[in-house]
Amino acid sequence: MVTSACLPIVVFGSFQGVTCIDIQIATLFSPIIDFHLSRLSYAFLVDSRGRVLLHPLLPKPETYKQEPIFLGLESVEISNATASIKANMIRCFDRPFSSQTLLNDYRNQ
Repeated sequence: MVTSACLPIVVFGSFQGVTCIDIQIATLFSPIIDFHLSRLSYAFLVDSRGRVLLHPLLPKPETYKQEPIFLGLESVEISNATASIKANMIRCFDRPFSSQTLLNDYRNQ
């Protein structure tokens, strides 16, 4: 499976064209899929609507034979804090993101 990343080319405020690159999904997501800081840690990816795009409990993207069905975070993360975590993650899409932002959000709960 392949995705494309494209950017406009603008020179002195004048649109000149578009440049694109095709990227294998497996290459793009492998740092997230392969992340294991410790035996109990893992990474996952959600979109701005809280749908899980990558998670250790889900098949790897390169194994998809058809368009995937995206699940809500609550479907793969079983915790009393899941709703709060999801709300914080979605809120981060509307402002600059940093680990400090997440830490401050956690402390202010």
